[in-house]
Amino acid sequence: MTDRLQVIWNKRLVGTLDRHKKGRVVFQYSQDWIRNESAPVSLSLPCRKEKFAPAASTAFFENLLPESNTRTVLAFRHRFGKKDTYAFLENFGEDCAGALSIIPADQDPDFTPGQYENITQELIEALDKMLVDPGRYKLYPEMRQAKLSLAGAQDKLPVYIKNTQFFLPKNSGSATTHIIKPINAGFNDIPRNEAFCMELAQRSGFSIPRSKIKKIGGHELFIVDRYDRQELNKEIVRIHQEDFCQAMGYPAEQKYQETGGPGFAECRELIDEYLSNKGATNRLLFIRMMIFNYIIGNHDAHGKNFSILHSNDFKLAPFYDLVSTQVYPLENKFAMAIGRTFRLDRIKNHSFEIFARDMNVRKKLLISLTNEMCEAVGNEVNGLMADHERSYGEARIYEDLNRVIQSNIVQLKTFFR
Repeated sequence: MTDRLQVIWNKRLVGTLDRHKKGRVVFQYSQDWIRNESAPVSLSLPCRKEKFAPAASTAFFENLLPESNTRTVLAFRHRFGKKDTYAFLENFGEDCAGALSIIPADQDPDFTPGQYENITQELIEALDKMLVDPGRYKLYPEMRQAKLSLAGAQDKLPVYIKNTQFFLPKNSGSATTHIIKPINAGFNDIPRNEAFCMELAQRSGFSIPRSKIKKIGGHELFIVDRYDRQELNKEIVRIHQEDFCQAMGYPAEQKYQETGGPGFAECRELIDEYLSNKGATNRLLFIRMMIFNYIIGNHDAHGKNFSILHSNDFKLAPFYDLVSTQVYPLENKFAMAIGRTFRLDRIKNHSFEIFARDMNVRKKLLISLTNEMCEAVGNEVNGLMADHERSYGEARIYEDLNRVIQSNIVQLKTFFR
């Protein structure tokens, strides 16, 4: 146990994290990184010599960590507090979203590529346990040797996949390539739900990571390619990225607008400031995705479900975590207010007038984009349903998705008569 962690960006020391009170962290760039690279790990943490305050430092790095029950189970099993961000990063920071690896300061990084451990059988055994007692067992905590971290409340595990086998990296030089998500007892057929919505988005014109349903040991998994990984000269290279909450400096507990997080206006301001190299293209793309989420009934599109890729310049990342929450018996409230309301049943024509102002577009353009998206989705949904049923078998979830989508298309069109 140390009181300092190294933050590595593709084999280079970018800075350090010091332990602060109550498990918070303090970040500081290395002087060598500032002299030779000057690339920020976050738009909220621009390169500078001085240390960043605990609030700003913790907000960014805590957003790399799991949430909800997964976080609670991991903290209990490793005997530290579930709010101890430093301890989480120390134990699980070796392979995070984006390009960062976080390891103890007294540990020499091992950058040898291609070092993996086959966990296929262990994975099947964990899935077997989850099927018997889903309330007790979670996929990520069952993989006890995993030193990696993905943000979010949904149970998921980053892995390296080769042929039909699943692997975890043994060192910081070996990166994962895919994210797998198992069934969830509280949400029927959620792997098929996400696979359907992701492919529907791709067919409707969005940049989406490749994904599919795969069976292992009789269990269905949703598997998606990591867009923040690239194979180069037979080595998996990490590509840096951050979500909108990290870029704006919001802590993880404020990912929803209703709890103090970003809304559409703040997202548009971020896009206009950092992603306007293609004019208004990214802003219009973001609006199209908002309309798509409305159509499929994805009410959980919060600030952590949109990301920025850091490369030669800043780019809007491919869209991800597209799931219809409306097919489940949940409170139909959006993560970001449309107009001035979060409630689906309270959204009216004037809500979209306010939304158009928030996004700095004319209502006429918003109507045009909405009609385009309704037509694009409407043209694809039936064919995609048929394809999925041929590939994966019939399931009630497809009927539910079709019902929600058709209903929401009709509802959208009534707003703009």
